[in-house]
Amino acid sequence: ARIMAKYLKALGYLTSGHLVEVSRNDLIGQYVGETAQKTIKKLNSAMGGILFIDEAYSIARDENDTFGIEAVDTIVKAIEDNRDNLVVILAGYTKEMEDFLKINSGLKSRFNYTVDFEDYTPIELLEISKVIAKSNGYIIDEILDERLVELFET
Repeated sequence: ARIMAKYLKALGYLTSGHLVEVSRNDLIGQYVGETAQKTIKKLNSAMGGILFIDEAYSIARDENDTFGIEAVDTIVKAIEDNRDNLVVILAGYTKEMEDFLKINSGLKSRFNYTVDFEDYTPIELLEISKVIAKSNGYIIDEILDERLVELFET
């Protein structure tokens, strides 16, 4: 998301290209009306940049989550009202995100692009582990390769 913010700023789509990362706790209040205030505050801080919501489905798990629905409704309105000054990126597991996008009838239509990242294979995870180990001054012995691949398969 940080790279996307810089990229969109360079292309002239964003004025500042900064990133504001939030979770449910940053948006949801403890009493009626507080959720909209907290959500608007975070949205305003993201103007000119990107609001990144990781595990977005945690905001509202179903239609009975009134505080979560209030946050989603506030986000949908902000996206509509600030098309030229705000990018919102939602992240999360595919199935949960599909369910989340059904929470509000206007939510799915506000997100025109979906990017699915494939899981790493056990072999790719082994190679990543070796690079990280090497960058920290360690070497993963070849004797461990098979065992690590087995662990990554679970």
